[in-house]
Amino acid sequence: MRQRSKDTIYAGLALFAMFLGAGNIIFPPYMGARTGSMWWLSTLGFVLTGTGLPLLGVLAVSKAGGTADAISSRVSPNFAKVFNTLILIFIGPLFCIPRTAATTVELSVVPYLPNLHRQSLTLVVAGIFFALCLSFALSENSVIDRMGKYLTPVLAAFMFFLIILAVVRPAGSPVAPLPEMHNFFYTGFKTGYQTMDGMGSIVLGGTVALTLMQKGYRDRELQRSLNYVALIAGVGLGIVYVGFSWIGASGSATLQGMQSYADLTVSAVQQMAGLTGQIFLSLLIFFACMTTATGLIVTLAKYFKILFNGRLSYRCLAIIVTLISYAVSSMGVDGIVNLAEPVLDLMYPAVIVLIILNLFGPKIRHDKAFRGAVYGTLLTSFIMFLSYLPKTAKLAREILTTIPLGEQGFPYLIPAAIGLIIGTLIERFYGAKAT
Repeated sequence: MRQRSKDTIYAGLALFAMFLGAGNIIFPPYMGARTGSMWWLSTLGFVLTGTGLPLLGVLAVSKAGGTADAISSRVSPNFAKVFNTLILIFIGPLFCIPRTAATTVELSVVPYLPNLHRQSLTLVVAGIFFALCLSFALSENSVIDRMGKYLTPVLAAFMFFLIILAVVRPAGSPVAPLPEMHNFFYTGFKTGYQTMDGMGSIVLGGTVALTLMQKGYRDRELQRSLNYVALIAGVGLGIVYVGFSWIGASGSATLQGMQSYADLTVSAVQQMAGLTGQIFLSLLIFFACMTTATGLIVTLAKYFKILFNGRLSYRCLAIIVTLISYAVSSMGVDGIVNLAEPVLDLMYPAVIVLIILNLFGPKIRHDKAFRGAVYGTLLTSFIMFLSYLPKTAKLAREILTTIPLGEQGFPYLIPAAIGLIIGTLIERFYGAKAT
């Protein structure tokens, strides 16, 4: 029994470390600085997508059966494979993993490098970062335990030092929000998308579940353990978001004009704690990004090994993911963030709806109800995606404002509900007719 408790605690700490990456650290200070005295409201929205959604995602994976594919399999098995593959590409070598390296370089290394040959040195540092991540990831079966036992406590120590310092010795007092800031709750809610933890929870939750199953956990014991794992990770993330949002808000008088996520975070910590704080931030970023990148490399390699029926080895897939991520990381933090925004608007609503559907899965009797809700969501998400393209932006925005809750930033909720109802009615009508 004691060993089971240890397994759950280590898995919860490891999941927290895998979630706590680049975006979790650089976005809350940026958001807090821009929303100033209204930081608490934007933080509430951020916590819902940055903490609540990942927590619910792990619970949904648990209820669905403990695998990444299970959460969307009721739409169709093929849809599950395609959808999860896209999620893994986005949170893996296209956005999340490269962003961890870019953030590590820009926050932990660049401030200490001479201007001469800085570009070539950053490429070398990124290469060393990925080499370390790959060395951890190649120990496939023990990586979760190692992260939970060793890396997470170090990460937590650096993180809580900065948060406590921000409480007892803040940089100043929050000032009024920037004039262009409005709908503070939705600002935080949407900024939370950029952590990508809601999407990541589907596949990372599956990775943790698979690790527990390899230790002999099954059925109710597995589900109960995953519930505690999600709770441990969720509480840790919530503390981080509130603390780091306050770091940005307390220094908002001088930080609001800064546009770079990385530079603002460094400046916020420097104002609060000088060189000592900057060193602690550097160490925090390094360990946070390394654990996230390692966890994602493991997750992708395991998933694609199963998807390809073992035709490519875990080791080979881990190396491929690492090399692609290294190449993309050269875009830098801001370039990766800008590239990710329209893709997240396309994918995130469907993730949210799938998580909600799976939490109420046993009460939704018909698979067509799942399909209707997801297809209704994806149709609206596609219009949201078109709002980023120059030629279709004006028309797409006009359409979105006519949809209920569209102006509040949630145009997909009503189409999802309509799709759910239509799917249920079709199933009942044709099902009854067939019998």
